[in-house]
Amino acid sequence: MVDTLLAATTKMHQHTHQLEQKLNKTTAEVNSLRDNLEQVRTEAMTDALTGIANRKRFDEFMLKHCNVAQKNKQNLSLVLCDIDHFKRFNDTWGHQTGDQIIRFVASCLQRHAAKNHLVARYGGEEFAVIMPSTDGQTAFDMADNIRASVESKKLLRKSTNEDMGTVTISLGVAQFSPHDSIEDLIERADEALYRSKHAGRNKVSISTEAQDGRSAA
Repeated sequence: MVDTLLAATTKMHQHTHQLEQKLNKTTAEVNSLRDNLEQVRTEAMTDALTGIANRKRFDEFMLKHCNVAQKNKQNLSLVLCDIDHFKRFNDTWGHQTGDQIIRFVASCLQRHAAKNHLVARYGGEEFAVIMPSTDGQTAFDMADNIRASVESKKLLRKSTNEDMGTVTISLGVAQFSPHDSIEDLIERADEALYRSKHAGRNKVSISTEAQDGRSAA
């Protein structure tokens, strides 16, 4: 009987050990799958040219933080940015150089943004920075620092080392209001950007609801 019990106990230990090994293997496979899914999700939310967030990620982040700002009565600002005379660079130097300029501006935006901000490629040569917990004046100051940083650099064409001169950007800033929809906030930032361009470019304009109301009218 003792021998039988010992044999059964040994067999049970072996079976338990096998189950533990299988469980560890399954856990590792699940963790690997989770990591792969997260990588795929990150890639789906990233702009391939610049490495910053794409429009899909922008929309997701904007929805989340507009809801948070409205619910908790927190500040939220949006900056829209456009590269001045970008078509001229493309026509003069070619699309590869145009891509180089887009990457350069994206890196300037990323370098000056805070950790909790989202820098995104909004479309073409246009970018956006969503700034949670940031009032309009602070966002304006940050946007002007970005503008000055871009203007201060002279770009060289990678293939020939030719001086391409100075790149400038125009920016528009809008602060979220409790009665804003996401579309309202984007429209007001876009109106401010439009004013910067029509004031001579290489400028930052900040939205006020009164100004935008007159523009819409």
